[in-house]
Amino acid sequence: MQDYTILVNKKHLLSSDYVPENLVITDNNENNFHNYKDPNLKPMISADILPYFEAMQKAAEALGLRKIIVDSGYRTYAYQKVVYDKYVAEVGEEEARKKVALPGSSEHQTGLAFDIAYMDNGVYIENTNDIDPEIKWLKENAHNFGFILRYPEGKEEITGYKYERWHYRFVGVEMATILYSEGITLDEYYERVEQENHFRGR
Repeated sequence: MQDYTILVNKKHLLSSDYVPENLVITDNNENNFHNYKDPNLKPMISADILPYFEAMQKAAEALGLRKIIVDSGYRTYAYQKVVYDKYVAEVGEEEARKKVALPGSSEHQTGLAFDIAYMDNGVYIENTNDIDPEIKWLKENAHNFGFILRYPEGKEEITGYKYERWHYRFVGVEMATILYSEGITLDEYYERVEQENHFRGR
């Protein structure tokens, strides 16, 4: 069984051959930043978390919000390298490291993380904004479905990445609720656990 709470960041890496089981395609949009068009790439996430995502999607729609879709889901190690290398070429390595994960350090490789976009009357909309009612709703309700805003504003020094209103990660309802209620990131949670274990071991 996949570990939904696995910590993946710049210090905790996945191997280059890691591929999650039971990936499913969520829709027909291309699984990319739309700068790397490949019709063979479709947005995929773990089949285990699809029911949670669909429940969240339907709950938002029931309130009159636009349909929230997976814009970019699972990415292979190799594909993440393509994404990273292109950003380095565009903005330089230092700036690229703030925006894009190095291969092996991307949560997208787990199949548990995705970037969102909207479908509005059949029209695909990739741009998100903090004033969007969908973004506001997700921030306050995603934890009820097991998802967390992985790179929140004000936590850049902890996560190592700039604020990403569009990036969500499944950790399970219990863990998501803990992180939301305490206002901490997954990184901070594991740091606390590590400190507690260290204290007990003394």
